[in-house]
This record gives sequence, structure tokens and C-alpha cells, in this order.
Amino acid sequence: MICALVISIIVIIVAVYIAFISHAGIPVASSHAAGSNDKLLVITSFRPITLLVKPVAGDYATVTQILPPGAEPHEYEPTPNDAMALAKGKILFYDGPFMEPWAEKLAGSTNPDIIRAPFIDAIPPSVLAQMKSEHKNFPNPEQDSHLWLSPQLAEYYVHYIAQQLAAADPANASSYQKNAETFEARLQKLDARYTTGLSNCTTRTFLTSHSFLNYQAAAYNLTALSITGLSPDREPSVQQMAAILDESKAANVQGVIAETDEVQSLSQSIASELGLPIYPYTTMEILPTGQMNVGDNDYVIIMENNLQQMRQTLKCQ
Repeated sequence: MICALVISIIVIIVAVYIAFISHAGIPVASSHAAGSNDKLLVITSFRPITLLVKPVAGDYATVTQILPPGAEPHEYEPTPNDAMALAKGKILFYDGPFMEPWAEKLAGSTNPDIIRAPFIDAIPPSVLAQMKSEHKNFPNPEQDSHLWLSPQLAEYYVHYIAQQLAAADPANASSYQKNAETFEARLQKLDARYTTGLSNCTTRTFLTSHSFLNYQAAAYNLTALSITGLSPDREPSVQQMAAILDESKAANVQGVIAETDEVQSLSQSIASELGLPIYPYTTMEILPTGQMNVGDNDYVIIMENNLQQMRQTLKCQ
């Protein structure tokens, strides 16, 4: 309710601003003028989307991320500057209504012509249905949106990104396709490293504070236990804590995976009870503050680092 009110106020502010500059004779920036030298203006919602879009866009598009450093996508409240960026954009890539409930409404209100490309549409329903039939704990994508943490599923995203960019900018369609093929080759090698790296481990079960690695677990025949389920903010009861402790011991859990951006008190508490180490895992959801190196902006490098943390957690050979 509050978010909807904020969006309504922002839309009014932007509408008044555009009306003012138009009346004053100040041109409103075009998203991608046909035949001009301007690059395609691409808007992304938050960091994982940006990290997957940029390698495909390459030098042929300008990619602008909405969420600033430190912002969390679930609870983000957009600003007038976000609305102005969307008003100028040609295409919006975002995860979907569960992760960013504000994105589609704001885009539709400020720029009805913007191409909306939710990543939830990238993976064919038949693929998800097949995976669900093969893995009994495969999550519902409408409730768990962390599909980008599976290198196998990320390949579908890359193909989808190239298609959407080509439709928005046909003149550079072949370049987007070449960029996508190069990126897909890196992802295939990453997937192979995950398959090999997680093939010989002391245990195939790991523990997290909340569910965010179920897709990765399904892809590589692992079992993910979580303390609070999908909600990172839920407080578990004493009975739930006791049950997860017993289940972890029975499954020979060797470590606890914790998001680098989460409040780790719950992870630390359960790890202490079990006498297990905590291994940090980067979900890429939040753009870090401060200076970053090249690897911090490379999806493949980030996921390779995550693989090493997972190997330590499972005590892999």
C-alpha cells in the first residue's frame, strides 16, 4: 500500500516535470532514435540482472541499474530519478513481480512504451516442469526467484537477453547474438566446473539460514536445508530450531552457507549449536558500497568463488 502510494506520487512528479520542460521547449531525451548514433538505453532493476545483461549488451547499449549501492530489491522504494530513467529507457530487464513488485507498475506508469522483459519469462515452462519432476524439492519460481544462482538456468537468461535486445535494436542484432554466444560458452564451462567440483563430497547436504540455493541444489544433486524457509526475516520457533538441528546432524551437514549481505546472527547461532564453520556466499542481490575490482562485476568469477565456498561446505575432494 505504501509502495503504491510512493509510485503514484513519483509518477505525478515526473509527469509535471516532463510537461514543464516540454512547454519550455527543452527536448526530452529519446530512448534510442532510429538512425542516430545514440546507444540503446537499457534499464536493469538490480545487480544480478545487470551482471547478466551487460556482457550481452557489450558496447552497443548503455545499461543503467535502478537500485543504488546497498539497496535491497524486495523492500526498495523507487525515487523520481528512477522514474526519469525509465521514462527515457527503451527496454527494462527485471527479475519478476515477486522480487521487484514495484518495477512493472512504475515502468508502465512512467513509460508505457518501454519493453518490459522479466527474467521469469526466460525459462520455458516445459523446462521448469521437467526439473520439478526430477527434483522433489524444486521450488516454485513464483515464490523463489533466485534462479540466477544456477549456472544451468543462467544460460536461458543469456539467450533471452539477446532476443530482447535484438528486438529493441535490430541494427545490432548480430552483435548481441555474438556476445551472447561468447557469454554462453563461459557459462557452459562454469556449469562443467560445478558438476565436476561437486561430484565427490563428504556430504551432499548443506544448511542455510533461509532458502536461496534450491535451484543450485537441484541442478547438482544436492540437498538444501534452511532454518526459516523463504523468508530471511522470519524468526524460527524453538521447535523449528530443534528440528533443523536434528535434521542437520542426521544428514551429516559439515558447514553453514550464509549470504554475505544478510544479518548473520541466526547463521552464527545455528553454526555454534552444531559446532560448524560458516562459509560466505555472494548472491549478488545487493550492489556493494565502495570500490570494486573487475571480478566483482563478473558473474562467472563471482560464481566460481561461490563454488569454492560450496566445496568447502560439503568437504569435497
